[in-house]
Amino acid sequence: MTIPFLVFWVLIILCREQLGLKGVLISIAIWAALLICLMKLGISQYIFVGLQSLLDIMLILIIFGGDIRLR
Repeated sequence: MTIPFLVFWVLIILCREQLGLKGVLISIAIWAALLICLMKLGISQYIFVGLQSLLDIMLILIIFGGDIRLR
């Protein structure tokens, strides 16, 4: 459960040049909105982990420019 959390913050630090200040703030706002919705609606924390993993994947695609080689 902590892996997507840590990966998110590492990716924010790594891709701050690609995202710029506006992109970093938007990413953090999306993450905070997910967390607030989790707490307000009483949804399982596993849903939050899944959605946070999707946010991590979006950041990875931004870092690599959408060009990831799969073998």
